Amino acid sequence: MTPSSIEVGLSRPWHRLRLPQELEAKYHAEDAPPRGLYMQSWLLIFILFNVISLKIDLDLFGREAIAVPAGLTVGLFIPLALVWIVALNGHPSARRQGAAAMMTAIVDMAIVLNSARIVPQEHADTYLILAAIVPLVVGMIAPLSFRSGMWFCGIAFLLYVAFVFASGLGPEGHTGVPLLVASLILVPIKLTYSREWDRKKSFLLGLREKAQAEELAQACARLTILSETDPLTGVANRRLFTERMDEAWALAASRHEWFCVLLVDIDHFKRLNDAAGHAEGDRCLVSVAAALERDLTRWGGMVCRHGGEEFAAFVPLAGAGTSRDVGESLRLAVKTLAIAHPGLPEGHVVTVSVGVTAAHGATRHVGLTASHLLRAADDALYAAKKAGRDRVEFQTVLPPASTIAMTEHAA
Repeated sequence: MTPSSIEVGLSRPWHRLRLPQELEAKYHAEDAPPRGLYMQSWLLIFILFNVISLKIDLDLFGREAIAVPAGLTVGLFIPLALVWIVALNGHPSARRQGAAAMMTAIVDMAIVLNSARIVPQEHADTYLILAAIVPLVVGMIAPLSFRSGMWFCGIAFLLYVAFVFASGLGPEGHTGVPLLVASLILVPIKLTYSREWDRKKSFLLGLREKAQAEELAQACARLTILSETDPLTGVANRRLFTERMDEAWALAASRHEWFCVLLVDIDHFKRLNDAAGHAEGDRCLVSVAAALERDLTRWGGMVCRHGGEEFAAFVPLAGAGTSRDVGESLRLAVKTLAIAHPGLPEGHVVTVSVGVTAAHGATRHVGLTASHLLRAADDALYAAKKAGRDRVEFQTVLPPASTIAMTEHAA
């Protein structure tokens, strides 16, 4: 199902009620009929209507001849309607509700037509009109599809016309009025068509609205990803990392927990680019970023591309000892990739240098910020590079000098 198929369905001509195949199947799967209580209440009204109509039978037939119409009403129609009321408990299917409406209406109509046949001739028109009203009303209120409405109205119309001619009440008989009245039976065909057309239109409009909402959500998600991730490596970008690190550092302060920050730099990356080209350098960055992200997941940390061939990471709950272990784990994770380094002598692989620092959350209250942690990690990274690369160095982070001076002055 595509937006184009929805638009095709919405723009189809009036005489094409059926939707494109996929949409038609989805419509029938999702178009829930009303609860059975709807048809149950109408069947109770029909029972009440037929009970009240027994007074008309009494007036027109008299006490001597009322046995036949009263017997058919009480012995056939009312039990049939009660059976369907029971069968419509809960959430019956549209087909079951349609069958209940059509069967009770046809039986009721046949009983009324039979009364028109046996009632004194001067009262036959009354029953013929009532017989046409029954399918007219049922077709208007019952939740029938257009197809079911065609069958129902067609059967009722043929039954009515056949009775008129068979009883000698046609044009050569009593009057042509019954045939004119019979046309009322066909009115629900138009009603069921319009009802189904409107339901399908509402269904299609709902699908279009849902599809547009999904497209908007996907576009927003793509924009969010673009705004929060590095386009090359797929890890977080610097902006998102800074936001998350500030939040995590504030949380560490509120919980009085340790917090670790790391900077990772690929060794001799310029030589790799010069020797193998920027495409190979990009592939190296992607592989290293994926390895760092996988490994940091074990520690509960986050990594970002900090710039060029440098990556930054933070790990909550990691003190001085644990932070060294994290740094060594990241170093080994990259080295075990065994990415050949064409800018170095044969056999050398891509390695990283790691600068690590850690601080207790309580130091945030004396002015230590996430930026200070990054600066200390950068100093440690510089020390690792100076000491020969492919190693981890730790740098202790201290509160800013202004804060220390203020503390000493207060003392």
